Amino acid sequence: MFKKGCKGCAISQGREKPRFGDTFIELDGGWILNQYGGNEAFLGWLALQPKKHFMEFSELTEEELQTLGPNIKQVDKALDNYWKEKFPHDPIERVYIVYFFESAFGKQPEEWHLHIHLIPRTKKLGRNNPADVAAWKMGKLTNERWFPNEYRLFARYGYRGHPEKARDLIDHLKKYMFGKRR
Repeated sequence: MFKKGCKGCAISQGREKPRFGDTFIELDGGWILNQYGGNEAFLGWLALQPKKHFMEFSELTEEELQTLGPNIKQVDKALDNYWKEKFPHDPIERVYIVYFFESAFGKQPEEWHLHIHLIPRTKKLGRNNPADVAAWKMGKLTNERWFPNEYRLFARYGYRGHPEKARDLIDHLKKYMFGKRR
């Protein structure tokens, strides 16, 4: 099922590329994973969405529901593995799993279908007080001057962005997830 005008449908069904190019992974049960491309995004902030246009969890098929948890578990492990390899000095302390349907970032609900954000909080991002950067505050982090440059996807405050890292992350996740499972 495709809904015209829905960016989630366009990306999940291959009619439009995600912001960072061909950076999505097809998962079991009709799910798609990609590096989130909003302006507040940073490396590792992922979006998980069904291929089909759904607005509510209650609309998901049994297969989509049954594969959601295992897919999240698999992505969580793969993301942790990537961070241990690429950023051993800054381990992931928590991966937030967040469903913001009414966008905190100004997008209208009809522009997207159901999608879940998987957002890593590393030791550096926690800054010794995770409550300061709880899940609902993660979108503001890249606006902070102290934000680690190596996780920036967009240039800000004179720091270079690293959009190419989104591709490297997705390639790593694909190898980790499909090399171990299939």
